[in-house]
Amino acid sequence: MKLNRWLLPAALVAALAVAGGCKKDTAVTKKSLNGELKLSVPAVVEVGYTKTFMIDTLMTLSCPDGSPIGYYFVDPDTNTRDTLVNADGSFRKHLYTLTVADKRESQTLTLTAFMDKDSDYTGQSGTAAFLIVRGGLDEQGSLTRFNASASAGSFQDARDGREYYYTSVNGLDWLRHNLAWTGAGVPAWNCDAMTGIFGRYYTWEEAQTACPEGWRLPTDAELTALQDGAAPGEDIKGLAGRLMGDIYFNGDRLWEYWREVKITDAFLFSAIPAGYANVGGGAADFRGQYTYAAFWTADEEDGEGICRYIFHSKDIVYRGKMSKTDFAASVRCVR
Repeated sequence: MKLNRWLLPAALVAALAVAGGCKKDTAVTKKSLNGELKLSVPAVVEVGYTKTFMIDTLMTLSCPDGSPIGYYFVDPDTNTRDTLVNADGSFRKHLYTLTVADKRESQTLTLTAFMDKDSDYTGQSGTAAFLIVRGGLDEQGSLTRFNASASAGSFQDARDGREYYYTSVNGLDWLRHNLAWTGAGVPAWNCDAMTGIFGRYYTWEEAQTACPEGWRLPTDAELTALQDGAAPGEDIKGLAGRLMGDIYFNGDRLWEYWREVKITDAFLFSAIPAGYANVGGGAADFRGQYTYAAFWTADEEDGEGICRYIFHSKDIVYRGKMSKTDFAASVRCVR
């Protein structure tokens, strides 16, 4: 039986006991400072994002015995320390600028308050975690394996200059990625950096006028026609996998593998699980990211908008009736 190499042999333990035992632990528990450090950075940021912090507004701690407090930032990419205030309270500088590196990963910015080494008080840290993303479908951005070159074509939205790829099916051109027009709707997690990744979430009422000139919302019948033999107004079996794109986000596969669903992206619709948002009451609540894809149609029924949605583990395109004003989904325009 292999013993843990950190366990002392019994004979050595006995010898130490005879010799007077191990040295007594003289560590002193230090006391805490008053207050709490807080940092604020958007949960998702783009490559190159910058934010400048004024240390004067972040020095929210105090020492009960009146001792000065030092402050330093730790760069989230290089892990280097940048001291703004020395332990004696003297300033080196007043500003710290965060510049986000060209990475596709999660990082954490740290602000640490520290005391003189002889102080009876211990410092503390405040952190702000964020995800770094990059737009574009050139295989250099956060979304990869999109296969833009297989598209039927592309066009530029005259309103904001954003480029969209489209596929042609049944005599219609369909957007291959979610509409990202910022004139309406909300971005995922209220982070503008996600607009170019997941697109935006629009209510049914917003979606009616959100498409670029020359484009419009598809009808439910047009979406149903993508599957031969599908009955109008019903869930469409066998279509989900043909619409889903095997696309990766920051290196991770967006659609989780399920044996029941074979992802082929046969129509180059390239649906991603961007989820949906509940926007009633003035605040957006984001749900279903990484498990659902939801798209508005131009149709309405019983005072509600008709939505088509995909659930990751079922090869079915479901039909649902949703609030025109409180439910927000993705938009794929056609022409």
